[in-house]
Parts: sequence; structure tokens; C-alpha cells
Amino acid sequence: MRGFDLLPLVLTAADWRGVEAGLVQRARLLEAVLTDIYGPQRLLADRRLPPALVHANARFARAARVGDAARPRRALSLYAADLARDPDGRWTVLADHTGMPLGAGFALLNRRTTARALPEGFRAMSVRQIAPFFEQMQDSLQRLATTRQPRLALLTPGPASASYFEHAFLARELGIALVEGRDLTIGQAGVGLKTLGGVRPVDVLLRRLDSSLCDPLELRADSMLGIPGLADAERAGSVAIANPLGSGAGEVPALSPFLPGLCGALLGEALAMPATDVWWAGEPAARDYIFANLADLVAQPAFDRRQPGIVVSTLTGHERDRLATLIRDRPHAWTARRPVVASVAPTWTPAGLQPTPVVLRVFLVATDTGWMAMPGGLACDAATGPTPMADGAGTSSRDVWVLAEDATDVFLPPAGRFQNSGIRRDGDLQSRVADDLFWLGRYTERLDNAARLLRAALRRLARAPLGARDLAELRCLGRALSDARLLDPQAALAPPETGALGIGVAHFGTDGGKFQDTLSAIRRLADAARHRLSTDMSSTVDELIGEVSAGARAARGDVDRLIAVLDGAIRFVATFSGLAQENVTRGDVWRFLDLGRRVERGTYICYGALSAFLQTPVAWDSAMRLALELCDSTMTYRGRYLAATQPAPTLDLVLLDHANPRSLAFQLRAIGGHLDDLAATTGVRAAFDAAGIVADATNAVLMFGGD
Repeated sequence: MRGFDLLPLVLTAADWRGVEAGLVQRARLLEAVLTDIYGPQRLLADRRLPPALVHANARFARAARVGDAARPRRALSLYAADLARDPDGRWTVLADHTGMPLGAGFALLNRRTTARALPEGFRAMSVRQIAPFFEQMQDSLQRLATTRQPRLALLTPGPASASYFEHAFLARELGIALVEGRDLTIGQAGVGLKTLGGVRPVDVLLRRLDSSLCDPLELRADSMLGIPGLADAERAGSVAIANPLGSGAGEVPALSPFLPGLCGALLGEALAMPATDVWWAGEPAARDYIFANLADLVAQPAFDRRQPGIVVSTLTGHERDRLATLIRDRPHAWTARRPVVASVAPTWTPAGLQPTPVVLRVFLVATDTGWMAMPGGLACDAATGPTPMADGAGTSSRDVWVLAEDATDVFLPPAGRFQNSGIRRDGDLQSRVADDLFWLGRYTERLDNAARLLRAALRRLARAPLGARDLAELRCLGRALSDARLLDPQAALAPPETGALGIGVAHFGTDGGKFQDTLSAIRRLADAARHRLSTDMSSTVDELIGEVSAGARAARGDVDRLIAVLDGAIRFVATFSGLAQENVTRGDVWRFLDLGRRVERGTYICYGALSAFLQTPVAWDSAMRLALELCDSTMTYRGRYLAATQPAPTLDLVLLDHANPRSLAFQLRAIGGHLDDLAATTGVRAAFDAAGIVADATNAVLMFGGD
């Protein structure tokens, strides 16, 4: 979603009744059409539907056809439509969405944002709630399964998708797993989810992956996102998919001219809410009309509503002739419609309120008693005119307020909402998500380590002139920064008095550097695991990582500002870690997140904070001070010893003290505990010789005079 308009689109109760009734009928009609074309195909046999609209339709999935056999699941579970209001005040349908209707999650997010920003107006106007729609959606998905306690999952293409944020948000709201194709496998029992504890059955998939990409065996062989055998599993009834594979065949523009006749044939009713006038060039009479009036129409591919329409009046003469040739050569592949002038709504701009054309998307879910419409929806401002929204995103979106007819808006929860479920204190964590969480923990800790090393160097460089102690400590820090690949070795290992180290440290925040790469990795991994993190944790990453990244770029070369940026990075890590400790249940999610942090911190202690001890004894005085500073243990040391730093006490504090959360022993104990707990889930205990590492560290301390 590109932007958000605070001013909602307001619909009266009377307006909404007409919209709701028209779209409920339209959903029933499209479900009946899809049931027929994937079943007995009587509409083709009776010539009510041209064969080209099915067999030449790229969105028709032959692998999903069941023929005369009873379809194991309903042909349509979710539906959405894009609407525009014409100058006469009538609503017309711009586009149907029967494949994977997107945007419901954004509608809920917009509602929460607007309700917080305009609480008085929201309450005073008796706006109908949309949260019950999602309760019904969850219940309807559960009823698609044949098992008593089904396992549901939302199938997403992954973080690379432009709609991934909504996928994660919706999965969290519905309380279902967010999965990618690589998380799933097909076995004799049907679809299985690969988790740490083994393969778990999946009964219902809420599909957010295009049908053609879902099964490389029967649909698109080049798909890297699907699950081989998914189409066969759906045909066999071992998994329910909402919406089923191939359901996008009902949303192509070429079907629109035939819906009024199909409504009478299938439902025995007149179509209450028709689409804008559309002509399919595959019919001779319609083709003649298109060529006679081409200059006044909008041409569009017949089987892909996602392609923008071509406003013929804006074309040059040569371009218009070329378009006419394309339509004449392949008439079944083109439609034409009249331009739609949508009604406008006020939009807040720096210049004040301005009128903007608005397209409204309304969402419906199938229930046991019929179709239920969300009393609201997603309104998008069409800056260049009303065009169907392919992915739920327009120039800017806004909330939709449907006014209640009285002060109360009664909703009865679904009858199957409360079930006798067994109590569990564990969950199923996908193997892929466990890996993402582990590396999220590692990169978060890596950011803290990098910030502490860079801050230590900048603080010393800020002291002018540099003393002998500062120069010695900067030499140690330069080697540590080089080993951590935070600086180019040539600059990091240059004598501090030459200024090369200072220039390199002062430009650590440039793009392409290790610091910015670490920030990008945290953002990417947090997005991938967003559905497993609390809202507070996700918002913390979104806000603070962006601030640190932008601050590091803007402050390039300014030592004081860079120190403040690094302070902010360290505070971000502390905030994120604190939320992980207090807001995440001590299950596998927390274990992998914390395991990554402990592994990274232990590595940093050995190869970063203590790296100066590997140099000559002349540098040990600097090494001790740096070790205490970089391990945030200076105050603890002073409180215990009240004396000058000594090697053995310093090493004991940062290596062997189990009570120090910054010590190596603390990390080893935590890692061992996590591995023990994970062994109970996986049945396998990873080899880890914590005792041997502690013994080596103890011997090192004894060499320096510890007793």
C-alpha cells in the first residue's frame, strides 16, 4: 500500500444495503459458474458460454477439473469486487476477484488506524464493526475441513511479494500458520507441514499464491514456489484450498458480458449489480460494435484483468491502427468497455481538501447460511482515473465507514467458534522459520557487537589530541574492526596517527558496508518471521532500524552524530532483546531467537572483545580495558575489585562468570540449555562440548595467575 488517507469514505445504511445485496448475488452467481466449468460444463454444452472463454482462458486450470464427480469442496469461499459510483449514483462493478482476493488485511489495518486517529467521530457516527467479518472468515475456513480440529495455513509466495505484509498481518489475525511452498510436502495423507517435531498435516490452505505457481507438476513446471502434487491432493479432497486452484477463471474481463444471461439461467434472477458495459471481441456483433466505436472505448486483454486498459482516445492514429490490427488478428483475446467516470471523495493535501476519484473494494466470505459481506472495505484513490486494483494497492488507501441503522450493531459469533480443544503448551514451528529466527538473533546481536566496536573507536578518535593510551587502544580496535570486516583492512590496520583509521570509521554507515548489510539482514529476517513476532517487536524493528540506517548515512563523517547513531543502535538491540525476553513464550520461537544471540555473542567475546589478548603482552593493558568496555562489564569489575585492572580477574569476569550475561560461560550454559530443550522436540541432541570450552578458558585464566 503506497499511502494512507485519514479521511474515510462514508456510506449510509441505505447505500450499503444495495451494495451488499448486489455483491452477495454476484458471489452466488460466480460460484455457480465456477462449479459448472470445473464440473459437468453444462453451460458449454447448452451454448450459454462460448468455449473460448474456458479453453482459451489462461486462468482456467485443467488440473483442477473434476468432471461429473462431485467437487470435494466449494468452488468459491472468498470473493471481492471493485466498485465505482457513476454520476447517477449507481454502483457498477469494475472487476471481480475470485482467485485470491487481496486487501482484507489492509482494510482491517486502516480501520484500526482511523479509529485511533478519529475516535470521537468514529463513535459519534455509529460505524459498523468489521472485526466480526474476520471471525466469520476463520470459522468458514475451518468448516472447509473434514477433521474436527483442522490445521489451517496461509500459503504465501514469501517476503519478495509486494503483498507479503498483508499476508503476515492476516495470518496473525486469523491465528493460522504463514507458510511458503518449501514448508510443505505432499504424502499419502495429503499436505504436510515440515516442522521441528516432524511433518504435521495441513487441512486447509488460504491461498495467496497464484494458481499457476502452486504445482510445478501439473501447472507451471518452472515454478519454484509451489508444492509438487498439490493439484492432485486437492482433487482427492485431502486438502481444501480457499480459493481453489483455477478459481481465477471467474474474474477475467471476457466473462462480464455473459453474466446477466447466466444469472437468469443459473439463479433465475435478474443481475442486480451489473458491471460497466463490456464487449468481448470474440462475438461477431460485439466485434462490429467495437470497431465502429473504438475511439470512444477502453481496450483490455480478455483474460487478464491485471493489465491496465488502453484508453483509445489517447492514442495516435498509428497506434490506434496497430491496436485495431491486434484485435482483428486475435479477437477472442480482447474486450472493450466504456470509460468510467467514478465519483470523488475529499482527500487531504498540503493545499487543503481536494476531490479524488475513488474505487471501492468490498470483501465477502461464504458461510453455511450464505454469503457475508464485510461492512466496509478498502477504498483506493485512483489518481489517474478508476482502474481495477490488481493487488489491493492504489495511489492511496482509506477506511470505509458503513453507518449502522441504529446505535447498536449486533453480531452473533459463529456457532462453531468454541470447540473442545485439548490443552497444548507447544506449537509447530516450521524448519524454515526456525532458521530465520536463529539468524535474526545472530544478526541482531551482530549489530550490537559492531556498534560497540565502532563506538569505542569513535570515542577515542573524538579525544584530541590522542594520547599514548588512546593510540594503543585504537591499534587494538583497528585489528578487531578488520577481523569483523567492518572496515577495509588497509584503513583499519593503518597507524591511528595517520588519520586513515579515523576516516574509515567515520564512514562506516555508507551503503554497501558491513554495518548497512547487517541492518538490511535484520529487516529482511524480521519480515520473514513477522507472523511469529509480537506486534511490538515488529514495529520496533520497522521504526528503529530505519532510523539507525538513515542516521548512519546522514551523519557520515560527523563523529559526534555517528556516536549518537551507534548509541541508538545499541538501544534498539536492548529494546528488541527485552521484548523477546518478556513478550515471547519460552517455546521454540524464543529458543531459536535466543540461541542465535548466544552463539553470536560467544563468538564476539572470543574473536572481538578478547582479540587484543592475542597480541604481545605490551598490549595487554589496553586489552583489559577494551574487554571490559566491549563486554559492558566495567562497572561490575570496579565494584568487585576497586583496583587497577589485572589480567586474571578481567578474563574470569568475561570468560568464566556464570552470573555475567556478557560472559562466555553464560552463553555456553544458555546454548546447552536450548539444545537440551530442542532435543525433546526433535528427538536429536546436537553435539556441543561446552565443558571442554570452559576447561580451555579456565586454563587460560590460570595462565594469567588466577586461582
